[in-house]
Amino acid sequence: MKLTGTDWQSLRTPLLALAAAVLASVALVFFTRQELAQEKNRHVRQEDALREAQARLQKSGDEKEKILRYRASYLVLQQRGFVGEEQRINWVDALRAASLSLKMFGVNYQIEAQQPYQSPAVSDAGQYRVHHSLMKISLDLLHEEDIMRFLTALDEQRAGIFSLRECSVRRQGAGKIEHVRVQPNLQADCSLAWLSISEAKRGENP
Repeated sequence: MKLTGTDWQSLRTPLLALAAAVLASVALVFFTRQELAQEKNRHVRQEDALREAQARLQKSGDEKEKILRYRASYLVLQQRGFVGEEQRINWVDALRAASLSLKMFGVNYQIEAQQPYQSPAVSDAGQYRVHHSLMKISLDLLHEEDIMRFLTALDEQRAGIFSLRECSVRRQGAGKIEHVRVQPNLQADCSLAWLSISEAKRGENP
């Protein structure tokens, strides 16, 4: 059937309404898809934020557990002078106290500058740095066993954590002094490494 101009004129309004409805439907579909995409992104971000919060909570719980687990040991090391700045005055007092407790002939010492401590055992100390200071000591002895007795007495002073690097022993001169009952027979020269750990300073390399 052939449509006349009058027919087209009468269909004009319904066609325009149909076109408008189609455009509105297309726009609605596009807008809905946009909203769905944004909502999906918001949902993903919320899930990421939730996982991050859960991870922080888990980490916080783990750190709290570690603190509670190692707190007693940490306090002991802190009291021993291992944690924090080195306590050189305490070291010297401990040397003298150990010598006096064993009624030795005294002790001479020399402390070198503090240096970073290099060891595979502490290759990864996190935010902390381990240092050591070498101390050279000289002891007059009656017997070789006096070295170990002195080191044991020094450790019992609990003035810090140290390790013995080396010791050399040589015999004293054979000259006698009549008015002295007991004379040292040996002289020991030893090297100790006093250890300490502290939090890394800003800008300090690992």
